[in-house]
Amino acid sequence: MKEFDFNGYAALLKNWVVFSQKHLYYCPEKEGLICYGAGEHGHWGVHTHQKAFSAFAILAKLENVDLSDLPITREQVLEQALGMLRYTLRTHLEGDFVCIDGGKWGHNWIYVLGIERMFHGIEAIWEDLTEEDKALLKKVMISESDYILHEFPVVAGLDGSARVSQTVGGYNNLNRPESNIWNGAILYRAAMLYPDTPNKERYIDKARRFFANGISIESDENSDEIVDGLRVGDLFVGANMFETYATNHHGYLNIGYLNICLSNIAMIHFSLKARGMKADDIIYHHLKEQWKLIRSTTFDDGRLLRIGGDSRARYCYCQDYALPSWALIEDVCGEDCGMLEDGWLKILQKETAVNGDGSFLSNRFGHFENLSPLYYTRLESDRANTISMSLYWHQKFDLRRFRQPEKITAWKDDFHGAAFSATGNRYASFVWKSAENPQGLLVPQDDSSLAEWRFNLGARIVGVGRLNYDEEEANKVYSFDGGFLTIGSTISVSDLFMAEGQNLEEMARKQIAFAALPDDNTVLCLQYARTLNRVFISEVSGIFYNVPNDIFNGRQRHIVFENGSRYLRGGDYAGRFETIALGSYVNFDNKIGIAANMPLTLVREGRRQVDIVRREKSGTLYAEEVCAPFCREYKWVDRNTEILNVGFALTLGDADQTAQLSRSLECKKMDGIHVLTVTARDGNGYCLAANFTDQAAILKAESLHPGTAVNVVTGETVDAVKLQAGEAVLMRF
Repeated sequence: MKEFDFNGYAALLKNWVVFSQKHLYYCPEKEGLICYGAGEHGHWGVHTHQKAFSAFAILAKLENVDLSDLPITREQVLEQALGMLRYTLRTHLEGDFVCIDGGKWGHNWIYVLGIERMFHGIEAIWEDLTEEDKALLKKVMISESDYILHEFPVVAGLDGSARVSQTVGGYNNLNRPESNIWNGAILYRAAMLYPDTPNKERYIDKARRFFANGISIESDENSDEIVDGLRVGDLFVGANMFETYATNHHGYLNIGYLNICLSNIAMIHFSLKARGMKADDIIYHHLKEQWKLIRSTTFDDGRLLRIGGDSRARYCYCQDYALPSWALIEDVCGEDCGMLEDGWLKILQKETAVNGDGSFLSNRFGHFENLSPLYYTRLESDRANTISMSLYWHQKFDLRRFRQPEKITAWKDDFHGAAFSATGNRYASFVWKSAENPQGLLVPQDDSSLAEWRFNLGARIVGVGRLNYDEEEANKVYSFDGGFLTIGSTISVSDLFMAEGQNLEEMARKQIAFAALPDDNTVLCLQYARTLNRVFISEVSGIFYNVPNDIFNGRQRHIVFENGSRYLRGGDYAGRFETIALGSYVNFDNKIGIAANMPLTLVREGRRQVDIVRREKSGTLYAEEVCAPFCREYKWVDRNTEILNVGFALTLGDADQTAQLSRSLECKKMDGIHVLTVTARDGNGYCLAANFTDQAAILKAESLHPGTAVNVVTGETVDAVKLQAGEAVLMRF
């Protein structure tokens, strides 16, 4: 059992507060008011400032942490925290001052999130507040709570409908599990702090409804479970989670926002605990069920396994808010999260050591300071905020840990076309409705640094528009013991062209069959694409396998490939584009390798190319890209032209095992059916066959292998398989 490394996290916070002195602005119009960051009244400007306040406040009150080695005293840090809090209160609609951009903040669905995230800081310095501070705080809290009570509805599913799958667009727009939780928390918090408020009972009543529709699932609609004396079905407004506990947040399978939900439960949980108050049970509605999925998609070192990808900056925001979630799980569920906390600390220490200036992100994100000071300070303050929460709660409470986690080894979600398998030392997944459609993944469970999801294993077809992406078209997902099989299609799109009035272009239909074999090590994939119209294409990158090579692995990968071996230094080629001819296979660090039916190309972009989705100049991670075929040539391509046809296998293990896999791999086309065969690590032969045509076709097993063929999905012995258009089969010999 790993104990929480209080001193390790405290050292990070100390250094960050010193670094952040340069981001403090002392307001000349109002003496004593201090702003962190951009100071804008828009919600992220206010939140950024509020989160930084909490970090300063907590550091000032960590009495068992020596601050004598800092260039500022504990008293100065406290005064800065007080100045930051007073800026927050006086720039609210109830205050007498304005934010740096001339506006006031308050009264929308997300402002109270900032209050929730800073409130542990207020609790820590409560005795240092003046009566005037406390009076204005009360006015702000009541003002925001009354707004939520009277003006903001409980939002879930489709305009109050439980049928989340009826209209995808409506579900995407109204899927707000985390905001229901934080809006419920602010009402509960106000009722707790100010029992004399005339709306106390109404606050609590609506808070319960918000919590009941946070981690809410469709079956809650008819649930007769009684919680806090109320029937769950009577509290139900709509589902924000599927029965699988997946959420479709920001339009994709978003593992990160599951952690955001838990972090907001943590904030109100520990505030109540500090006052010796028993929380309503509805606050923890479906908490344990949700956590089981979250823990199963978290590496043991704390890094999130984002099987649906991430539309934000890598290893930030949602990742940061996992830290308070772990404290909650320890206290409520008694589960040992010490390994996660210790692993995440080591990851943070590795990055801050490279930064060398006390910041959390300056090496990978330094260019953001000029591109967007608001966004940069927002990301820095997220990390400081969550560390301060964890330090405060671990100092204040003895968090119990007595049981090991329960993990899911197989999971699928039909809405997202998602499949996940965790067997042996393997994580394997494929998700059609992801942050960057579609995305596959194979990584060893004991090395999170190898995971990157940007279009991973989904191939890339790029036009000349500034925006290039895939629209999900259709998919099927099948699970079986020890793995899964999926087949589907997307439409590759290019948009936002230089030419005025040029329409969005649907360039090609991409078809993919992907299977995680029941050998605990290997995945197989077939990728195929034909153009839909005559189109102007700038790039075709088949396979598109990403291997991060940045701070977290020491910026060094060793590759062994058919044509030789080489050390790859991440970032040593900055500004210089490079390709390396690999031959038929390549292995990385004797941990994972890929083999294909055509020559592989290693593509090195010469920059941190893992961008924030749809934001230019936002790369924060170097990654090696393995492609086949790879063509970066501007050219016209006629309608109905084949532009992608590749089969490959990816397996855990050393270079010899990758070479062995390569020797066994065969890819061919039989009666219109694409066929990929390999000998897997369990010694069995496997065949992945896919019908990418628009006509049914029959595949005879004996033409592939003389032995008995078994349909892996059904377990049935087969002589021949009839595949309809858009269907696939996985056979074992």
